[in-house]
Amino acid sequence: MYQIQYNSSADDILVYRMIPAESRSFLLTDLASGRTYDLCVLAVYEDSATGLTATRPVGCARFSTEPALRPCGAPHAPFLGGTMIIALGGVIVASVLVFIFVLLMRYKVHGGQPPGKAKIPAPVSSVCSQTNGALGPTPTPAPPAPEPAALRAHTVVQLDCEPWGPGHEPVGP
Repeated sequence: MYQIQYNSSADDILVYRMIPAESRSFLLTDLASGRTYDLCVLAVYEDSATGLTATRPVGCARFSTEPALRPCGAPHAPFLGGTMIIALGGVIVASVLVFIFVLLMRYKVHGGQPPGKAKIPAPVSSVCSQTNGALGPTPTPAPPAPEPAALRAHTVVQLDCEPWGPGHEPVGP
């Protein structure tokens, strides 16, 4: 029977494996990448003089494993988490700003009134127009009730007017 023992140069852990005497090869598993190993093969036999199991070195070798290739797939978890939080926050802030901008533009387009509501005309403070004095259509007043005949009197007013002509133009502002 043979015994294989090996250890890594990075730590002091010695690993033992027993293999049958008929074996000509042995597959080493669980080796770390990028490390140097020292491996020795020992022959295990029973010492006839003492009756105990003894070992005799058959040969030793030193070998290195290839360095691990850096995976190019998924980024590291802390990078991914922080980046996702910042990106999601940026999207939320941008969408809120766009929403506010759209509402502001709608408010300006509709002249400060919500859409669908009729505009109320602005109050008029100064009107420069010439009217007959009436503020609007007024209802025709009912004719006064006839007075008793005894109180009625007739008054004749004599108007002394000159005919209208070019000398009667208004003067002043």
